Amino acid sequence: MSRNRVVYFVKRPDGMVTNDAFAIREEPMPILSDAESVIIESVYASVDPYMRGRMSNRKSYTAPFQVGQPMQGGMVGRIYDPGRTDLAKGAWVFGVWPWAEYAQVKAQTVRPLAPGTPPTASLHVLGLTGLTAYIGLTQFGRSVTGEQLVVSAAAGSVGSLAGQIGKILGLRVVGIAGGPEKCAWLVDRLGFDAAVDYRHENFPANLKNAVPDGVDVYFDNVGGTVTDCVMAELNLHARVVICGQISLYNLDSPADERPRFADLLISRAQATGFIVGDHQALYPEALEHLSVWYREGRLVAEETLVDGFDQLIDAFIGLFQGANRGKAIVKLREETGADDDSCGGASTPSA
Repeated sequence: MSRNRVVYFVKRPDGMVTNDAFAIREEPMPILSDAESVIIESVYASVDPYMRGRMSNRKSYTAPFQVGQPMQGGMVGRIYDPGRTDLAKGAWVFGVWPWAEYAQVKAQTVRPLAPGTPPTASLHVLGLTGLTAYIGLTQFGRSVTGEQLVVSAAAGSVGSLAGQIGKILGLRVVGIAGGPEKCAWLVDRLGFDAAVDYRHENFPANLKNAVPDGVDVYFDNVGGTVTDCVMAELNLHARVVICGQISLYNLDSPADERPRFADLLISRAQATGFIVGDHQALYPEALEHLSVWYREGRLVAEETLVDGFDQLIDAFIGLFQGANRGKAIVKLREETGADDDSCGGASTPSA
């Protein structure tokens, strides 16, 4: 009988997440248990920084992962057994389900992918990553042509798209990333106006030089000392979009440092935290813009693609070591049965 590999969350990490927080187990193949479910053959898995927050048993915007249960996240796969549903065997679908080679999933929780774009696009530019960048910048950044935008973690999945969207909307964009290679990529490949290496010993001065006209919109993905430096450069009535705090996710205990509210007071700025799943009414409009820009080649969707189911854990941990550029995705298996590689589309994902 065929076996099914599943990644389980087995230990809440103290500080930096390590391999012993997970276990890969072999189980029997799932069997359909009701008429509303399908079995999916997983092909691609998204690994994302927010998952680290769900590994801690702290107050957050969503429930923590439960120890002893499978890990789960954004996935793309093919229908292996459609059961009695309307989905066709072999059809590409996107959704959230366990990190498993095969998974039983309620049919109403997945979305078929339309022809026209690569399947992985639904894990970044045409999925929650792109939606986060677009909605964060347009609804909370309230950016205006000619303003100055700074994006932290700009070489990551959300940051790289937020910066590109800023350029499309007519902003001057400065990215913050780790290392000269990523900074050069932001400018030469993605079209950022400037990029600053936060690892450089002169980072605060280099940042100040990169934003001679100050900062009108700050798209914050990292928090910590990087954000402290940006806050000191805020213009009058600037907007701070709090999307993520990756520098804090692996701390042993909640950070003692708090946001520098004195800087907000001086600049009369506004800081807003947002969760993209709270704004699903905006998804269709956002996806329409993202789809057009992607088809036109105005949005570059960089992928760091890792091969192999057994690489899932290392790929996730690599997020916190700067291993990825753009979206980190694990290819779990070959696209067996696919007619071609252009199967994904601008379907509306679940939050």
